[in-house]
Amino acid sequence: MADPKKRAKAKPTWSDVKAKISSFEEAGLIQLVADLYAFNKTNQAFLHARFGLGHDPLDDYKKRIALALAPDITGRRNAKISVATAKKAISEYQKAVGDLKGMLELRLSWCETAVTFSMDFGYADIGYLDALALQYRDACSVLSELEEPHLENTIERLTNIRDDAQMGYGIGDYMSDVLGEALIALPVTNVKQWFPSCQLNLAMAFKRH
Repeated sequence: MADPKKRAKAKPTWSDVKAKISSFEEAGLIQLVADLYAFNKTNQAFLHARFGLGHDPLDDYKKRIALALAPDITGRRNAKISVATAKKAISEYQKAVGDLKGMLELRLSWCETAVTFSMDFGYADIGYLDALALQYRDACSVLSELEEPHLENTIERLTNIRDDAQMGYGIGDYMSDVLGEALIALPVTNVKQWFPSCQLNLAMAFKRH
């Protein structure tokens, strides 16, 4: 049996790091953050978002999502579409701030970008469309938590995304179902505004049940 003393040291954890930095003075902590800030743009975007710096802290994340989902495939032979990279951008923003409006804006931006790219280039990869559908669902799921005028603006964008999503594969129908369910869950005054009169009675029937 191997001598425990000779075993490889366990992988460092946050607890180990915390123990080291707990003894830092203010200047040392500032320098550490400065080093991390200079290390890469991901850290810079994280800190900008966390502290609400810049004209639009979401801008860097939106650009990363757009580049991952809609690269310039006409001008770059090695352009790569990456749903994983777009998901990583949203995950990093969620860890940095994670506020409802910011997360919603990134999801809406994802959907608008993906629908436009899919329609313009006929791109219909299943994983790509599945990710689009999930982001649309998650965007719809927070409608009940929004207030005017943000609610109205969001519904309008979701409606436009659904109407533009004519790539087939059931995406448009799925979006109609998800958006419809989200609208039905809203107070009656909001539902009346967004459901055609011919569908309002049906919406109220669902709401009663």
